[in-house]
Amino acid sequence: MTRLYYALLSGLHASLPLAELRGILEALGHRYQVVEVLDQLAVFKCSCEESKAVAWRAGLVHETGRVLAATEARLGDVLEALEYVDWCNIVGQDDRVRVELHRVRGYARSTLPDDTARRAAQRLEALLRPCGAVAAAREPTKTLRIIVTEGAAVLGLREGVQPKKLLEEHRPQRRPFFHPGSLDPRLARLFVNLSRAAPPGPYLDPFCGTGGFALEAQTLGIPTICGELATRLAEGAHRNLRAYPGEALTETLQWDATKLPLRDETVQSIGTDPPYGRSISLRGKPLQTLLQNFLQEAARVLQPGAYLAYATPHWAEDKAIEYTEQAGLQPLEKHYMRVHGSLTRVIILARK
Repeated sequence: MTRLYYALLSGLHASLPLAELRGILEALGHRYQVVEVLDQLAVFKCSCEESKAVAWRAGLVHETGRVLAATEARLGDVLEALEYVDWCNIVGQDDRVRVELHRVRGYARSTLPDDTARRAAQRLEALLRPCGAVAAAREPTKTLRIIVTEGAAVLGLREGVQPKKLLEEHRPQRRPFFHPGSLDPRLARLFVNLSRAAPPGPYLDPFCGTGGFALEAQTLGIPTICGELATRLAEGAHRNLRAYPGEALTETLQWDATKLPLRDETVQSIGTDPPYGRSISLRGKPLQTLLQNFLQEAARVLQPGAYLAYATPHWAEDKAIEYTEQAGLQPLEKHYMRVHGSLTRVIILARK
């Protein structure tokens, strides 16, 4: 059975949140189809029973839920749409339903006033009464979201939210070992999800730094292998990963990422952020040589059909694509993320 769901996407990047959503759905083994993409909102059909697990895995997907109705972003249309929902199949006896309005980037202020949630709750009260439920702002058991974007209003029953508190606890500054340059946990989750990481794994991060990507993978219950060349960073990553739940799932090693001590075709997914900057080298190897050798190793250890998500600076993009193809990997997507004035990060997704 397929159902219709919505995903509220981060507005910090144009393409990565939707790419992450696809990665999560595939990692979870669901059949799906994205049927509509609006500003910060995706609507998709899915074979899943619910969407809570999608939001819990996410870095750039804020929340997910079941679509109940979609209409023009006008107050009258929204209130009318409530009438056509089969509420007694959605709510149960004694459920308390809170109504919330979420307006993306200020859309439809002239046609959908800020008190829309209050008016919708008033209309909903009568519709819920035969089901033994009530519209209530306090102590809700369910939340009806009215999401407004690009002239449309989507009414959805919220099922899952991004674990913001957990991700805050994973911030680099809050780990036992800190080193500058570590990515935000949301971006770390993004790489894990783009790579379609899933049990039984293993997920691999060959350039793990202080262990941020591996931390997100182990938190998601995925057996993980990570490594770093520098002794201090490898030890720091090990210390960080032991400080959080799921540490038994992760093995931390010191290694050269161009000479991985792993057997052929034994890795389920790779998500990694190799070192970059024109001055970066690895035991005398310039970055482009490092990328070329790493990609050859990635292709060797990846299982057939497995995914690799990695980043490279914009000035190495052409060579990175060339080396990816030379290694026998198929580039699928490229996403550009500005870091600062002189550097743009290119995130490349490839498949063996």
